[in-house]
Amino acid sequence: MNKIKTVCTGTITPDFMEKLKEHCDITMGGYVVTGLNTMSEDDLIQLLKGAEIAIIEYENVTRKVIEGSPSLRLIVCPRGKPVNIDCQAAAEHGIPVVNTPARNANSVAELVVSQMISLCRQLGCANHEIKNGRYLGEPVADVYAPTDRDDVVWMLDEEDSPFKRYRGPEISYRTMGFIGYGAVGSRVRHLLTGFDMNFLVFDPYLPKEAAEKDGVKLCSMEEVLANSDFISIHCAVTPQTTGMFGAKQFAMMKPTAYFINTARGKIVRQRDLVEALESGKIAGAALDVFWSEPLPANHPLLKMRNVLITPHIAGASTDVPTCHSRMAYKDIMHYISAEPMKHVYNQKLLK
Repeated sequence: MNKIKTVCTGTITPDFMEKLKEHCDITMGGYVVTGLNTMSEDDLIQLLKGAEIAIIEYENVTRKVIEGSPSLRLIVCPRGKPVNIDCQAAAEHGIPVVNTPARNANSVAELVVSQMISLCRQLGCANHEIKNGRYLGEPVADVYAPTDRDDVVWMLDEEDSPFKRYRGPEISYRTMGFIGYGAVGSRVRHLLTGFDMNFLVFDPYLPKEAAEKDGVKLCSMEEVLANSDFISIHCAVTPQTTGMFGAKQFAMMKPTAYFINTARGKIVRQRDLVEALESGKIAGAALDVFWSEPLPANHPLLKMRNVLITPHIAGASTDVPTCHSRMAYKDIMHYISAEPMKHVYNQKLLK
């Protein structure tokens, strides 16, 4: 059997790569080889010469690249959305663009849950301050020496003890509010069921039957904001959602509530968020996405004890490549077998 010429610049795990090699003659290049996303249009055209299938993770597949690759019949982008692919140009040339939606939903959801606990219990502050010398005892000759005391407590008698400084609420029996409720939101809800929480959702696209099945209550945004102890953003950036969360929305939240954003920075008006945190309108925030990345070194968020910051790593678990490799492999096999592919992002654009 003649193998299909395939170019791969994306991350495919070794087990699925071996399975692909049974059917495809694979040439590796671009990001997966160099670790850099710097390939020019002309270089990518040259790499794709004669290829029928392209697995592209980060390189920009522009109209010029598509028009310069006449043998191309399928583009596979192992990402949640193929933002680096000109899907319109691909469709005009009859090329399906396959993506891997929700590949990192569990990874993001687990980070959200960890953010909630870390915010409430001030784990980030406690770890940082202890490692930087706060509340430590004097150096000793033998750090492994046993103690006769059974009830060992860390400076409990001091006015500013860590037991008092890092005290915070538990997340159990509280209310979680979702702004948007897709694959990530539903996974967060599933992970939190063991905490006996209530779940409120604002999502105009969520069918009532789906909400009832998941045990969440559909509400207006105002109801979600006013009654939730945690507000988590789970919607895409669109003209309608850009800047939709600002001073008005923060004013509706409880002063004891926490705000979480692992979606996109542009959904939130950053000046309004900073003001809400500084003024005590909300208790704190966990942020994984920002208006510009990396975050500027002089940003006021960096000085706030009630803000937990991570550098856009919600989807950076080591299990995500396995998930997207499995999804990509299945659709490539469907293509080879002339069967309908499950995740064709530009399906509606194809003639």
